[in-house]
Amino acid sequence: MLSLSFRNPADTALLLQQTLANAQQCAEQSGEVPDATEQLRQGVEVLLSPEAQKAAKTTDKNADIDATHLPDRIKDQLKLIRSIQERIAKRMQDMQAFMSDRSLSPRVREGKMRQLQMEIMALTHSLMQATNQLNQAMQQMSLSQADRSLAGTLVSPQNLQS
Repeated sequence: MLSLSFRNPADTALLLQQTLANAQQCAEQSGEVPDATEQLRQGVEVLLSPEAQKAAKTTDKNADIDATHLPDRIKDQLKLIRSIQERIAKRMQDMQAFMSDRSLSPRVREGKMRQLQMEIMALTHSLMQATNQLNQAMQQMSLSQADRSLAGTLVSPQNLQS
């Protein structure tokens, strides 16, 4: 299998064509020409640099929200709600990690758990306020039921990306 790593994803097509042409030429010279099925089975693996992976995650994190026809005020509120949801999910993961960490003394673990619970409560309160503000904004702007449903879908838990 072929493994490639790129800093600029635009270079992949050119290098991939050159690599496949070289591989086919070598196979023809050795007398072993794999059929199309074999070439597909072998496949090509492309690895992105950590910087490219981070850029890909940050650039399209809210692309679905930006791609809608909703007003900017609503889009901003949806992004805020999604951000708060992600922070709550992160704190919940932290809480689970502390609960299962037996290297900490019970007293330290209990203190960390209380701190995380307080953070989650504050974030949940912020989420409720942001949701109320979103509902008020949609009502003031007289958004259609379809637009309201779209907004609800965009902030539903299955659309969270970590």
